[in-house]
Amino acid sequence: MGNKRTPEIRFQGFTGDWEQRKVKDFSEETFGGGTPKTSIKEYWSGEIPWIQSSDLQEHQVSGVFAKKKINEKGLQNSATKLIPKNSIAIVTRVGVGKIALIQFEYATSQDFLSLSNLKVNEWFGVYSLYNQLQKELHNVQGTSIKGITKNELLDKGINIPTNSEEQTKIGSFFKQLDDTIALHQQELTILKQTKQGFLQKMFPKEGESVPEVRFPGFTGEWEERKVKDFSEETFGGGTPKTSIKEYWNGEIPWIQSSDLEEHQVSGIFARKKITEKGLRNSATKLIPKNSIAIVTRVGVGKIALIQFEYATSQDFLSLSNLKVNEWFGVYSLYNQLQKELHNVQGTSIKGITKNELLEKKINIPTDLKEQTKIGVFFKKLDNTIALHQRELDALKETKKAFLQKMFV
Repeated sequence: MGNKRTPEIRFQGFTGDWEQRKVKDFSEETFGGGTPKTSIKEYWSGEIPWIQSSDLQEHQVSGVFAKKKINEKGLQNSATKLIPKNSIAIVTRVGVGKIALIQFEYATSQDFLSLSNLKVNEWFGVYSLYNQLQKELHNVQGTSIKGITKNELLDKGINIPTNSEEQTKIGSFFKQLDDTIALHQQELTILKQTKQGFLQKMFPKEGESVPEVRFPGFTGEWEERKVKDFSEETFGGGTPKTSIKEYWNGEIPWIQSSDLEEHQVSGIFARKKITEKGLRNSATKLIPKNSIAIVTRVGVGKIALIQFEYATSQDFLSLSNLKVNEWFGVYSLYNQLQKELHNVQGTSIKGITKNELLEKKINIPTDLKEQTKIGVFFKKLDNTIALHQRELDALKETKKAFLQKMFV
């Protein structure tokens, strides 16, 4: 960095220091908000979008959709105002730090301050304010409702380029980056919905013995088996005493419920490892690779195929030396557990007993080739989802890095 008034990364052709301006200098006019009485029905369900803090997403400065609308009567009989399009709406109370450029006329709740008739490029304005608020968020005063006052916000100093063309280039750059992130997010959502659809159609529905969608060449009914028939052997788990250091930081991966992600049946990483001594002096067991680990207590319903030798906490039951295709086994169990999750008994720690789990009935194809095809299909689909997730995460990190380097 040359100095504190010049960004680290800059578009070609632009030189000179940025100037510090107060937020109040960003616009000709500011608006607060209000809430028409919810008990008076004739104020609501009109044509004017009425935006609340919950309508804005964190780290997303566009694409806002108002879940509620008010009418002229609601506008006239409350503190809310009709705000011109292309204004910047900033949450100052509940959800402080959320911000968006609203590209249509709107009204807001009292949790907002809006900047209207902007004197800076609108996209540059919203990204520079977003960036500043993210940096300052930990300084926000307040207890149960954290917030900033209108005056505190308007008096904030922010460095901006005086050249409007530079503002426009920066604003457009971040808008394009956000559009790319939104596109990737959309693709990821569609992939996850596709997987959900196939899970419903490629495993038999309740009371049926044939799936709706099947690979060509396979016929006949699936057979009902108990979960205990999926494997030759089962293992529980345990926790070596945490106070005895020599039981820990060994070579044996020791898996806890928190190591498993919901809706993700592979790619598990054990954050903790134990020693042989820890294994011998606790209830945990060394479990063969390619076993299915099922959470039966805290985080019940999480499940994964573990492709290395491991041990687990007492929250697990593991199925080992499988008699079904390993990927078919884990996806069929995942599908069944998702369907039954709302039936799980328990209070603070919801769970299922080992016997309840092993006695569960699941339909499976007797032909191992059909099991393998189904297992491989879902594994490929999950690999694609994981790839899209990594790309999305990388884009978000890229945006974060550019925000740090392209603003002063």
